[in-house]
Amino acid sequence: MTLTTTRLWLTTALVCLVLPVLAQKAAPAPIEFGSVKAVDFTPTTSSDSTQAPAEYLCDYGTSKIEGGHEQFQVIFERTARLRIHRKSGYRYATVRVPLYTRDGKTERLTKLRGFTYNLQNGQLVKTKLNADALFREVVDKNHIQCSFTLPDVREGSIVEFSYVINSDFVFNLQDWQFEHSIPTRWSEYRAFLPQFYIYKTVTRGYLPFAIHETLTVPYSTTYTNPREGLAPLTQSQIHGLAQQLRWAMKDVPAFREEPFMTTPTDYLRSVHFELAGVNFDGEYRDLTGKWEGIWKRLSEDDEFEAATKEPASLATQAQALRQRYPDSTARAAAVLALVQRSVVYNDEARIYTSQPLRRTVERHVGNSADINLLLVQTLRAAGLPATPLLLSTRDHGQIQKDVPEISQFNYVAAHLKLPGRPDVLLDATEPQLPLGLLPERCLNGEGRLANAGGNWVPLKTNVRYTDYRTLRLQLSDQGELTGNAKIEYAGYAAVAARRQIRQTSAAEYLGQAARRWQDWQPAAPHLLADSLQKPVTLELALHHTPAGAEASVLYLPLLNLPDALPYDFRAENRLYPINFGMPR
Repeated sequence: MTLTTTRLWLTTALVCLVLPVLAQKAAPAPIEFGSVKAVDFTPTTSSDSTQAPAEYLCDYGTSKIEGGHEQFQVIFERTARLRIHRKSGYRYATVRVPLYTRDGKTERLTKLRGFTYNLQNGQLVKTKLNADALFREVVDKNHIQCSFTLPDVREGSIVEFSYVINSDFVFNLQDWQFEHSIPTRWSEYRAFLPQFYIYKTVTRGYLPFAIHETLTVPYSTTYTNPREGLAPLTQSQIHGLAQQLRWAMKDVPAFREEPFMTTPTDYLRSVHFELAGVNFDGEYRDLTGKWEGIWKRLSEDDEFEAATKEPASLATQAQALRQRYPDSTARAAAVLALVQRSVVYNDEARIYTSQPLRRTVERHVGNSADINLLLVQTLRAAGLPATPLLLSTRDHGQIQKDVPEISQFNYVAAHLKLPGRPDVLLDATEPQLPLGLLPERCLNGEGRLANAGGNWVPLKTNVRYTDYRTLRLQLSDQGELTGNAKIEYAGYAAVAARRQIRQTSAAEYLGQAARRWQDWQPAAPHLLADSLQKPVTLELALHHTPAGAEASVLYLPLLNLPDALPYDFRAENRLYPINFGMPR
């Protein structure tokens, strides 16, 4: 049954709903738009808030499901008020609102209001937002971003805004984020869910809620029944009960990123929803999406699997490599190198192609889907059974495997199963990346094969990030140290070193290395001959005169050698897990 059919089925049934139990009274809203007073400009006593560039005074959102024209809608409303403390906080007066679009339907942003308040000579002066100053940007085929900027912002200003999003996508109930990069005095979200819609609720984050409750409240809406034949449209009144899910957090400190964590969205306190099913009169109908359904959509999509079915642009070269390399592992490495030198990555992580694959080859540039679906296509042309691999990069967030939703993925790599070898993962966006390695950005949980089997593949690696250094020094009678240093980068450290050399030059790379050893008076740094099978190796001569060289005891500060302690763990406390991505 489709979601539309389910909605029509609900229409005739819901008219009969009655109030089986007494409803509970909901708390009043924590903020009223336009109610700013002069007293609100009194500084807070919180040191965290006063030192921040800005702070949320209140951020309040609600989602309600209401009847519409032959379907239900999600009505999301947000009202927020912020204080701008200094010029570096001006950027928080620009608000970005994501909208979802699919199958010709797009969420609509309506009822946009905003004011900037300034206290001048003891008088409250407010400047109104021009509602027409709304900018729209297409992010990808399923996402649009709207943005607006509050006017006349100064140090000490209070800004507030309110808007409504009307969505036909009942499955896409709005998420909510309680933590931000600036402090938040109060953040609250309420979801009003009629009893016939059942949602899975997923919360993320570490900080405790000040309020987390579920109330039963009255529910009433009007639904326009579908027209059958020439019958006139009719309306039905629906009365019943709804659950009010309420979350709130108080005095939330600014979120601070920590070294070697994945994306902040994995740890920010937030709540997410997925439509699981509908329930009426004891009859439950499961509407949970299935991963198998996602593959079916992708297999027919011209910007995904169908793109690989077109004639392979690198077919001639692939056939030549098939003849030249009978060993499948060597052939896969040769195909990878072919695609790596044919196309340049534009740093856009996508799961859909931006152009036909032949145009990617002609233009020599593409996003991650353009390049790695081209890799899949070329591997197949070389007689190797490659499969696209969907994943979420480290800066995009962890995959929730129990929530089958394509938007969780933002990247596509390639997967190859070779005789006598474990899963081989490939990525052609990084030049000189060896066979079997994914870029560090991709080492994030598990990926899913984009085929009928849909197996999950661990995105782990046994390849280390290795920084190995040897110093051979001779101590003179005068306390001077003379010798040389040999620094070797292997595994992922070699990938990073080669990228730095490629993006600048060998001379610039050597100059930067020498500057890091400035206290050791380096001379004549040089790189040894490089190959993908060997570490990137740097050698340089050193001369050092320690302080207090005339003393009978000399102190050699080994821990002060350049990059000897590359991990910045200086904070007194750590809140979030360390995730290196690979062994180090």
